[in-house]
Amino acid sequence: MTKVWLIPVFMLALVGCASTATSGSAVQPPEWYEKRQAELTERGFPRIADMPTLPERQTAQDENVDPDSKRAKDLAARRRTALWQAMIKDPRSAPTYLTPQEIAAWGDEQLSRLEGQPGPADFLTDQEVASLRARFDRRRARR
Repeated sequence: MTKVWLIPVFMLALVGCASTATSGSAVQPPEWYEKRQAELTERGFPRIADMPTLPERQTAQDENVDPDSKRAKDLAARRRTALWQAMIKDPRSAPTYLTPQEIAAWGDEQLSRLEGQPGPADFLTDQEVASLRARFDRRRARR
């Protein structure tokens, strides 16, 4: 008799799980979506569909190789060499000759160019921040 109450709970859960919403393909994007997508395309951002992907590994041949065998070690060495060569040939992997501050300044410059904003602002120095804190740091009234 105590388990009789489970029937209505089960029925409510079943009804709650049945969705009356439209399927995922029928859902329309918000009205601002296409405008924002066009704006990002104008700025030079790639579409997600155009992003490069890594090629699939050929695992069919490599799966049957004993990991401790000489052939497996040769395959691993060749794979490491190929990855190293691909990384070295990539123009983005040029050696860094800049200091961290120069890299940060370059990044800020690129961001300002990307956003179309003016260059870096003149912020307060640490000394000015400390003097402001000393001037306005007062004990709060407590009851």
